[in-house]
Parts: sequence; C-alpha cells; structure tokens
Amino acid sequence: MATVIDARRELQVQGRRSLAILYAVTTTALVAGSLAAVFVAAGTEGGTAGDGLRWALYMVSVAWVGAILGLIFAIPRARPDYIAEPSERYLANSNLEQISDWLTKLLVGAGLVELTNVPGGLRSLGDYLGEGMGVPNSSAFAVSAVVYGTGLGFAAGYLWTRLRLRLLLETSDRNAAEASRKRDEIVRHLSEAASAPGGLDEKPSSLRLAAESALTIVTSSEESRRRPVLWVDDHPENNISIVRALQGLNIAVDTVLSTNEALDHVQRANYGLIITDLGRKEGGTEHPMAGRELIEQLRQRGDATPVIVFAGSRGKENERELKAAGAYLVTQRASEVFEEAVRICAGA
Repeated sequence: MATVIDARRELQVQGRRSLAILYAVTTTALVAGSLAAVFVAAGTEGGTAGDGLRWALYMVSVAWVGAILGLIFAIPRARPDYIAEPSERYLANSNLEQISDWLTKLLVGAGLVELTNVPGGLRSLGDYLGEGMGVPNSSAFAVSAVVYGTGLGFAAGYLWTRLRLRLLLETSDRNAAEASRKRDEIVRHLSEAASAPGGLDEKPSSLRLAAESALTIVTSSEESRRRPVLWVDDHPENNISIVRALQGLNIAVDTVLSTNEALDHVQRANYGLIITDLGRKEGGTEHPMAGRELIEQLRQRGDATPVIVFAGSRGKENERELKAAGAYLVTQRASEVFEEAVRICAGA
C-alpha cells in the first residue's frame, strides 16, 4: 500500500512540474511572439508599433480558439469495461466525450477534403485581417499571427487536457464515490441506532438528510478544529452505532459510565459536546435524573459546554426542566443527536 501511495505522490509531483513548464513555455511564447511582432512592424518601412499590437491581438484571439480545439481533441475517454463505484445519486455524463469524438472526426474529415482550398482561404483571411496595416506584405504578416496563435493554443490546450483534466475528473469521481460510501455507512449506523431498544424509528429519508448534512459540514471544515465528544451512559453499547458514525468522520468520542467520571474527564480535556442519558445506575444506586444532575454540576463549575440529553419518552416529559438546568437539546432521535454533534464539534 505504501508503494502505491508513494507512486501516486510521485505522479502528482511530476504532473505539477509538467504543468509549471507548460505554463512557463506558453507565457514565454505569447510574450516573445508579441514583442517580436511589435519590433518587426515598427522597424519596417511604413509599419508601426500599432501593426504589431494588432498582430498580437489576432494571435491571442486565435490562440484561445486553438486551445479549445486542443481540449476537444484530448478529452479523456472513459473505459467501457470499467465499472465505477456508486457516486451519490448521479451518473457521469459522457456527452462531452461523444461531442469530442464527433467533432474530432468531423474536423479532420472536413480538413482533408478541403485541404486544397486551405492556401486560398488563408490568403483571403490575410487580406481581410491585414487591411489597413502599413507593413510590407500585410496579408502574410496577419496570417502568421493566425498560424502562430492556432499552433500555440492547440498545443497548450491539448497538453493541459492530457496533463490535468483527466486527474481532475478522476479525483472528482473518486471523491463523489467516497462521499457516497460514507453516506451509506452513516445511514446504516443511524438505522441501527434508531432500531435499538428505546430508540425512535425514523424514516430512511430523514437518516439520509442527516448523513448528507453531516458530510457537507465535515467537508467544509478543517480537521484540526474538530473537538471530541464526551458520552455519558451506563449502557454504552446502546450508542455504539452513533459513536462509530462520528468516528468515521474523524470526530473522537470518549465514553464514561457515571457523572463523576464525566466531571473528571471534563477537567482533563476540552470537549466540544457532552451527550448524556437521563437516568442511570451509579454506584449500585438508580439515579432517574442523573442527566440533569450532571448538567447542574457542570454549570455550577462555570462549564458552558453544550449538553445533549439523549433519552426516550422520559426525556421529552422533562424537557422544560432539563433546558432550564442548561441542556442544549433534549431528543430521542438518533439522527438529530448525530447531526448536532457533527455541527458543533466540526466547528461549523
């Protein structure tokens, strides 16, 4: 695996070097050609620097046309025997490949058929573009801008497409497939959590929306800014699915069994969120409002860390009391706990 990764990095480095050389050569050729035209035009009898600037303008204009043609000729074609991974809800659109193939054959075929008419066409184009120029043989002077610009633009467009576009397309497809895989994995974890004892059944569409929202948040945030979650529950096995979903997004989760353990952890780590159940057994004694007691002790210490109470119907029955004590959210929906945890801890 390390060899494959090293080889891929080496290819990326070589690709960046090749692109840097391409940009440097293209820029030098554009500037050098323009300066040469200006000096030649200004140094000839009847010519002016303005004629050289017109030449440069023609050259740059047709260079863009040539670059577009180069792109069309070099559009990467997907392998027909390759089966891509699922990529969100969309399939890759291959219309551009088909257009590229059709235009390439059309242009080459028409060019070969009309090859004998090319000299006359260039002469007419030169007469049109060179009209008003003071340089000797203005028609040939103008045509040279077209030939130079087309060749330069075509080469630059072709090479850029071969060196860069394929990598961009492959990276985009790979990222989309990875996002789709992660979304499906998150939905599976949330489905398991929703179907666990005491969980609230949720529609698959709600779980998908929560997964997509979480992926959007994580993608737009820096991993270095993500803060861990502290989960307090005397039955941590009930929450393992949500914990795995969070860990799959590189959000760390610490689990403890009691209020005392939670208060000890809070002193030693900077948590972005605390999730607690409502009632639990601590030290062999049932504490039906342990979640509220934890919140009260945190607030008494001046700790303002958001606290989510993840509980069943009793949580909703005591929601007003829990929020008065300082709870951020009281819910029994696994998707809501997950989505809020990602939003808070990913720094969005």
